[in-house]
Amino acid sequence: MATDNPAPELRRGSTGRNLVGLVSAGWSQREDEPLAASTQGRPKPLLRIAGKPMVAHVVEALAGTRGVRQVLVVGLDPADPESSAVPGQHLSPAGDLVANVAAGFAYATQHHPAMEAVLYSSCDVPLLTPVILDAFVEACLSTDHELYCPVVERSVMERRFPASRRSYVHLLEGDFTSGDVLLLRAGLTVGRLHLLRDLRRRRKHILWQARAIGLGTLLRLLTGRLSLAEAEVSVCRALQVRGRAVPFPHAEVGMDVDKPFQLEVVRAELEARDRERA
Repeated sequence: MATDNPAPELRRGSTGRNLVGLVSAGWSQREDEPLAASTQGRPKPLLRIAGKPMVAHVVEALAGTRGVRQVLVVGLDPADPESSAVPGQHLSPAGDLVANVAAGFAYATQHHPAMEAVLYSSCDVPLLTPVILDAFVEACLSTDHELYCPVVERSVMERRFPASRRSYVHLLEGDFTSGDVLLLRAGLTVGRLHLLRDLRRRRKHILWQARAIGLGTLLRLLTGRLSLAEAEVSVCRALQVRGRAVPFPHAEVGMDVDKPFQLEVVRAELEARDRERA
């Protein structure tokens, strides 16, 4: 089921891009949810930060990105009054995060046959801006791949957000964390998106990793001798996709809200932005 809420005015650029924005806004209430004290049993995407639901900040950033024709929001309960106030085209929950992404991608493919790509974001990176997303899209579409993921080097992340406490993968060139946005080319098949589920579920299972990326590759990773290019090739082989890791200078793509201290970092940043506008 799809419901259409008023969306922010889209910013049409001269690039001729034809993109669809996609936000996965599903959530599951867990007893060990780190943000339980802040969400009070309400959906995490609707956590209010700087006067609006967290997911609304993300929708507005996507809607302002050059070439984005529509923003899809997958996973919120359409019967929830606060959910219905979030702008964008709402799609019913499809299951877990990967299922929501696949459902949104399938909807975009069906209703926008001329689209170039889907610009995806999780619901918990509210510091995104149209300028940052414009830069990501341009960096991606300069090459011919099917899936693009930003990676942020540790010094970039910690210089911008010293208190972020992100997890990093140690590679030959340095320590990297992945961003919470993706660009998915229109030619990517929905079936291959479901391979992301295995990668996500089993990312901490050492034997599965060895089988998926190869024992030699895993050993080089564990000893810090794996390069970014080699890691890219291994992950793409496991996903059966032509993908690209995009070194990215904007740490906001990785500043997600999973823990109370991250919520405080993001809240302070957004409130400071509001004061500057005022």
